[in-house]
Amino acid sequence: MMTLNSHMVFIGIGGIGMSALARHCLLQGKPVFGYDKVRTELTALLESEGAIITYEENIDSYPGWAPKDTTVVYTPAIPESNTWMSFFAPYAPIKRARALAGIVNEKRCLAVAGTHGKTSTSALLTHILTEAGQDPTAFIGGIMSGTKTNYRLGNGPWVVVEADEFDRSFLHLQPEAAGITTIDADHLDIYGHEEALAEAFAAFRNQVSSSVFTATGLENTTAIGTAGSHAWASEVHPENGAFHFILNLAGESVQTALHMPGHHNVSNAVLAASLAHFTGVPLGIIGQAIESFSGIQRRFEYHLYEPIALIEDYAHHPTEINALIGSVEALYPNEKICLCFQPHLFSRTRDFMDELAASLNRASQVLLLPIYPARELPIEGITSDALAAKMNNARVVEKEELVTAIKAAQPDVVLIVGAGDIGDLVPKIKAKFA
Repeated sequence: MMTLNSHMVFIGIGGIGMSALARHCLLQGKPVFGYDKVRTELTALLESEGAIITYEENIDSYPGWAPKDTTVVYTPAIPESNTWMSFFAPYAPIKRARALAGIVNEKRCLAVAGTHGKTSTSALLTHILTEAGQDPTAFIGGIMSGTKTNYRLGNGPWVVVEADEFDRSFLHLQPEAAGITTIDADHLDIYGHEEALAEAFAAFRNQVSSSVFTATGLENTTAIGTAGSHAWASEVHPENGAFHFILNLAGESVQTALHMPGHHNVSNAVLAASLAHFTGVPLGIIGQAIESFSGIQRRFEYHLYEPIALIEDYAHHPTEINALIGSVEALYPNEKICLCFQPHLFSRTRDFMDELAASLNRASQVLLLPIYPARELPIEGITSDALAAKMNNARVVEKEELVTAIKAAQPDVVLIVGAGDIGDLVPKIKAKFA
């Protein structure tokens, strides 16, 4: 079992997963030092809570904690050439996945895995357990709209965590129960081929000590079952911006509504309900909690309802984009959609070029930003222009041109989509139309 020392250092502290770990350590009374490239709302909040954070590769800013007292955690998003990575090499840095496992494996862990929907499902599960008085601890890969944070410290027995397949991180976890949303080809830069990805998920399932709940897909009726239980959603239909449905679980049923539109989110809700029911939460409380859930930032997040619908979403994989557009079409069947998309990673754009083009083509008009590189170097021939060439409704614009291009399109619905920094443009877009 990995034990964290009394002082903590986070290289890449501004990441959504790293910042949750840092917040946990701060609330445990551990001094925290961190580095990241730029100051963000997340890092500013951590600083206000007591973290010492630097945004420069200047080792003079380090407080000087001794290696024997300090655990250094890093994210693969930080290049090995970074000054801080070299400086902390004698401290034997560990990846975020090992640090997370060292915390959550000490409690009764509920893990949510899957290529898509981990954040939505784990956030909703956290909300259900909280409403039921279970007082869970939770590490979420997004900012929950209701609490404005990606971390919850609780005193109850359960800890909710996203089980990330990237870099096989989830194989460090030892959950009591787990949910798997979908298994879809992704992170092929890590796995090489789909079979290796499937093998990793099989290994993860084998590490779960009790029940594993799995979803069948994104159909109108969603079925989930394991260990003698069975759950599904029936009579699913959009109404007044929400998806209403009957939740059927273990021989009981309840009417509820989810204010995160889309059949895929209904599927996520059924999976969260199954995990909550596993902990002993009654179906009636589950139904009420689903209806009161206020969502997650950047997951079908409304910024305007009028004069246009301005919606931001984290979708970055063809399956996610198809689900997003399907949800929008259900709510706005006759409206003109302008989809603004920032491709995420050169490797993902290369591996899913045709699939991305096909899914994006469903929108009335598409505005593509240049590819967000994240941890990667460019790949020859892999550009947003190459993606646009495979489509009949797209053109590439620079960030500073996006607001003007949206206005010229005269849309009814604007979708701001991607896992990079496209969300930084939302305030400018909102100001233009508000």
